Amino acid sequence: MAGIAWIWFLARGRMRGATKRALFRLSLLALFAALIGIGADRGLWTHTSLGFRFMLFGALLLVEFGYLYLIRFCPSCGRMMRNLRPPTCPRCGAWLPIHGMTARVRRPGDDRSWDPMEKRARPPRQSDGPRA
Repeated sequence: MAGIAWIWFLARGRMRGATKRALFRLSLLALFAALIGIGADRGLWTHTSLGFRFMLFGALLLVEFGYLYLIRFCPSCGRMMRNLRPPTCPRCGAWLPIHGMTARVRRPGDDRSWDPMEKRARPPRQSDGPRA
């Protein structure tokens, strides 16, 4: 019951987005450590092959980082968003972060997709005289 209340608080509760993001990261880290500990208690890390251990650990890390990337929090009201498409929060209308692993918010001109071949325009350098 406490787990359901915790997930409800993270999804709908009102708190600053940065605080909820930190709490979410801590809870994912605790869940990851608990899964590793349960596996160690049952002998999973000692009685299996090295390849299976690496694959299982990699799968746990992949799920961990996937959740960290896909879930973002509104910076002002703290609502959890699991969809990367909406640029603004449906509750308060604030701009949402680009993804869950950054606090940089999406701005109105950021609607175009990222193209790695596109050259960015550099700001002109100010010449203060000859350079040595």
